Amino acid sequence: MPQNGPQLFSVTADADLAARWRRALAPLGGTHTAADGLVSALRVLPETTFDLIFVDPTATDLAFGQLLAKLRLRAPTADLLVAAGDTDHEDVVATDRWGVACRLPRDIDPDELSPRVGSLLADRQRVRKCGWVGITKPIRAASDLILAAAGSETTVLIEGESGTGKELAARAVHQNSPRAGKPFLALNCSAFTETLLESELFGHEKGAFTDAFARKKGVFEAAQGGTIFLDEIGETSPGVQARLLRVLEERQVRPVGAAQSISVDFRIVAATNRDLLRDTGAAAGLFRRDLYYRIAVLQLTLPPLRDRKGDIPALLAHHFTAAEKPSRLIDRLGEEALARLVDYDWPGNVRELRNFVERANVRHPDSMIAATAISELLETVRTPLHLPVVTGRRPDTVEREMIFAALSELKRDLDYLKRRIDHVASVSPADNPGSVSTTGDLRSMKQVERDQIIRALQQTRGNRAKAAKLLGIGERTLYRKIREWGL
Repeated sequence: MPQNGPQLFSVTADADLAARWRRALAPLGGTHTAADGLVSALRVLPETTFDLIFVDPTATDLAFGQLLAKLRLRAPTADLLVAAGDTDHEDVVATDRWGVACRLPRDIDPDELSPRVGSLLADRQRVRKCGWVGITKPIRAASDLILAAAGSETTVLIEGESGTGKELAARAVHQNSPRAGKPFLALNCSAFTETLLESELFGHEKGAFTDAFARKKGVFEAAQGGTIFLDEIGETSPGVQARLLRVLEERQVRPVGAAQSISVDFRIVAATNRDLLRDTGAAAGLFRRDLYYRIAVLQLTLPPLRDRKGDIPALLAHHFTAAEKPSRLIDRLGEEALARLVDYDWPGNVRELRNFVERANVRHPDSMIAATAISELLETVRTPLHLPVVTGRRPDTVEREMIFAALSELKRDLDYLKRRIDHVASVSPADNPGSVSTTGDLRSMKQVERDQIIRALQQTRGNRAKAAKLLGIGERTLYRKIREWGL
């Protein structure tokens, strides 16, 4: 909130309604600007960043959705409060689509309106404290949970689709906690082989393994007194999970190759883009239930962008072309172009929106962007190019890491297939028609494996990616098995 108080704006030609709004806003301080019609409002809005805008739809002959679109283009970050009249389905849809904070009875008492406005202003402060850009109810609810989690010392599990801002949420938990002055260390668990991940997490002693030329602190030791963010924790192996559980329980860590443990002070914030108990198969032993319940003491689910589309104008207003040329994309959009962006589902969430902004600024750096251009930019097919990447590591080191990764994946696949085969063998034929008979002819393990792959392919209608996920093995392993069996 600005130092001189909130910036409030109202649009109405109804003198009585304007008087009630002024009385309600008086106790809140700040600056109140009024316009008696839409034309004058649209001229004033771009000149100041307002916190709240009171809107009387009867001040214009425009349809409700058109009115909101015009206001959003010129005030993308403001809370909109609408004086409600007769409500129809289209008005409800427009209210959600453009992120209206609330609809108010036209005859609302100023004494009732004032605390409601104060609550909205407090919500905006909480969202800012979390570092979000947004005004919708889902992002406000997420901010409330983040700040509640920050006030405790317990572990937090952040769930959400890729691109929803899980690391941003983790940083907000840390920065609003008593640990804010201590380190915040982030580690993507899916980026390392099991051996390298153990070294990153727990550290290692000199000579513990090849290339261990010096002692290395792991993140648990390096983050002393701070917060550790473990992204994609569902990708960790059973061995790493067992060690994580021990560290969480004992608050001690033993580096690889060390003889003694070290006491550590830390807080864990973990994140995943899947349901750890369902999608990664905890029931089959792929993610330990005891570790899950240890890290999921507090759970926070971040909303996908499609569930908070009213935030899209605000997000567009805060993404710039470059530091030397801070031109907002939203300033080069018309109402129809903005509407197409709001109506798009954004499967890649905020990350996809950011990429879209960069692409649009390259393709249309200075001109207005038409609605047809928006459609073309959204439909752009981006084929990944596997180009050489400079890593700063020796080729033999990279080769060893790739071999470790392949061997680790193969080991996980073999362990999983063995568990599946043992499970099938333990179930009676009556319960599982595809199981191994314990009284008749025993089928070989290879035959059981083949049958499991066939059943997975049948259940997924031949979708190999889904079949591999169902079986809990890598796609490359599944393709190799399919070739071996001639399926």
